[in-house]
Amino acid sequence: MKRLSKWWLIGAAAIGLTGASWSSAEDSPAALDKLSYPSALAATEQTLTVNTAVYEESGTGAEIGEPVKWPLERVNGIAVTDDLKTLYEMKGKPNAEETDPLFKDERIFVYDDCRIGLYDQFVQYVMVPVQAGTIEIDGKMLEMKADTLRQTLGTPDWTGEDGIVYKRGQRALKLFLDERTGKLLSVHYFHTATD
Repeated sequence: MKRLSKWWLIGAAAIGLTGASWSSAEDSPAALDKLSYPSALAATEQTLTVNTAVYEESGTGAEIGEPVKWPLERVNGIAVTDDLKTLYEMKGKPNAEETDPLFKDERIFVYDDCRIGLYDQFVQYVMVPVQAGTIEIDGKMLEMKADTLRQTLGTPDWTGEDGIVYKRGQRALKLFLDERTGKLLSVHYFHTATD
């Protein structure tokens, strides 16, 4: 039994030693030098500060070195989880109130910087027309230009004929673009049906 155990240990040691060559090139000592403790730690602790909120890069789905994915929690100060009371607290009384002829229970509040759709006292969407000039996304004020928004928001989650979409859970932000010129027409922030 001792003899069998001895050969088993030698075999396991040989496999263990040669098994190191089976690892990927990223695990090589040269590659590991690139990820020394301080630089790896700094890379994993990258943050993006947006006004007073800080969004950690970890957990956003972005790889280290890629742009942080915006959480898309608020547009022009409004979240799609807000109710009528919160809307009045954040934006005040609207300039006008419209109703949709097809959906009698839906109301649209018109403000200088956006139009907000409500259904049953809850925000359903925020629409910012290009004429507003700027849009506030998660506390950061941005120009209403397609290139500016694309550069800031990064790679879209979906591209269609009429625009591009950024999706975070059950929230989405769509940039409606002119099909011929690619110029920005409006930005819509809304609930999605699925995660």
